[in-house]
Amino acid sequence: MKKSFKYISALTLVLASAVGCNEKDFLKQTDPNKITDATFWKDESSVNQALAATYSPIRSSLYGYWGSFAGIQDINALGDDVFTLPGEEAGTWAVATFSNDENNGDLGGIFSNIYQCIHRANLLLANIDKVKMDDSKRGLYIAEAKFLRGLCYYLLAANWGDVPVRTTPLETTDGYDTPCSPKEKVWAQVVTDLTDAIAGLPVKRDPKEQGRATSGAAVAYLGKAYMFMEDYQKAEATFDVLTKSPYAYDLVDNYEDNFTDKNEYNVESVFEWTFAPLGDQYGAWNTETPNSPMYNYLPQFIGPPAGGGWFKYVPSNYLVNEFVKEKRPAGSDTKFDKRMYASLMWKHSSLGEKDTTWYDGKTFDELWNSALSKTVRLYPDVPLDTTTNGRFLIKKGTSAWRNVANADNYWGPTPSTANYRVLRFAEILLLRAEAATQNSNTGKAMGDINRVRRRAGLADKTAIELTGKDQLLAEIDHQKLLELFFEQNRVYDLRRWNKNAATMATELKAHQKQGANVFQAKHYVFPIPASELRSNPKATQNSLWK
Repeated sequence: MKKSFKYISALTLVLASAVGCNEKDFLKQTDPNKITDATFWKDESSVNQALAATYSPIRSSLYGYWGSFAGIQDINALGDDVFTLPGEEAGTWAVATFSNDENNGDLGGIFSNIYQCIHRANLLLANIDKVKMDDSKRGLYIAEAKFLRGLCYYLLAANWGDVPVRTTPLETTDGYDTPCSPKEKVWAQVVTDLTDAIAGLPVKRDPKEQGRATSGAAVAYLGKAYMFMEDYQKAEATFDVLTKSPYAYDLVDNYEDNFTDKNEYNVESVFEWTFAPLGDQYGAWNTETPNSPMYNYLPQFIGPPAGGGWFKYVPSNYLVNEFVKEKRPAGSDTKFDKRMYASLMWKHSSLGEKDTTWYDGKTFDELWNSALSKTVRLYPDVPLDTTTNGRFLIKKGTSAWRNVANADNYWGPTPSTANYRVLRFAEILLLRAEAATQNSNTGKAMGDINRVRRRAGLADKTAIELTGKDQLLAEIDHQKLLELFFEQNRVYDLRRWNKNAATMATELKAHQKQGANVFQAKHYVFPIPASELRSNPKATQNSLWK
């Protein structure tokens, strides 16, 4: 028997009215009311509520692709730049060690949240013409909904490959039955939605709307889509757009400003999620309720116990070795790459510099000793090297920069409200350098590489040092590893640069990646969740997972 989705659809869209136009209020809306589609679509405020609901599933503090508990942990755990500590979340451990399957709860939840966003975008697009409003405003709402839908299909294509493509609302459960489209069709939908979004979104947002999609964000994700599609000519041309008027993106002087609350919505930020001291600080696990919190809970998962964190990762030996292998020019104010000091914590005297403290005066030894009961779990399976360069902890994503006691503890007096930068201009420069290298535009590639290196305090590379395509790509690999460490990026580079499973396995083993010994071709994508296969009879499991 068919079950109507109409009541469910309306319920998920109805949100408490926003107070003013402030973006933080816009994103705080939730759905306490019972209402039907027939009575919901009345005026612009209903469209605004529907749009806020569309953002909600993918920008949750804890769950979904950018949730601290789920996606941020899982996607970062796939890289060769961290070691994931055993004995923590089973779902993350399975992903990190390539032992996940279609029943993995984390991945199933991320998949579900993405489709919730798609469904809500489809509802808005299907119903907005019922609402009397200014046509220019209508166009903005349509473009923003298409951006979110395109972004969701981008995530699906990049992580699952072949998935169902739905561009109209589900009116009945029968309508849910949709076969998986080949990934080429999914990418085509990404291109269509983002191209439409570019034409309708503003270049800049009013200060009260910061954190919402812009045309620059749509251009950036379109370029990234072309990189996945290996259309390097279109990728380079698309990234070129972001380096010219009307766009004014640039690198901020201080790299660490991208990970604190000191310089939010800065010139480097292409897209970021807004956090604020709103809602129930202690209700981190509640979502889409009238008092859902808008705090940034990522520090809780990364930071050492002495800083109030739960401590679930350490930097990999490979990452540390890459950071220390190139010193800054003589006379510089630091010995190593500036990004190392924003990304990692270590006993500076072990590498010939003056020691510092974090979390209101705690020494590195105090931080390390507080985490020791967890780091020992890595042995003997993971040979964490604490002698060659010393011991290291992750700083990026924590609140260590504040130098406040217990700063990473969301139960403490000062939980983080720092925004999460989803996409930065530095990444665009390195992606353009990669595309330009593939297109034999080596001068442009060299310029973008050196622009990133200069901000890190490193000397320019020359054509004598980077003599050809292979050398340029190796330097891009190196820079992306250091620049984008723990930013949900590394695994996609590894997949793009190591298309053969045997080659990938060899690379992962060389970098001591956990689970490298069991890596197979199927691990280039996630399996379609069992919950989707049960509820959608027409969906089929990815051929790599059969």
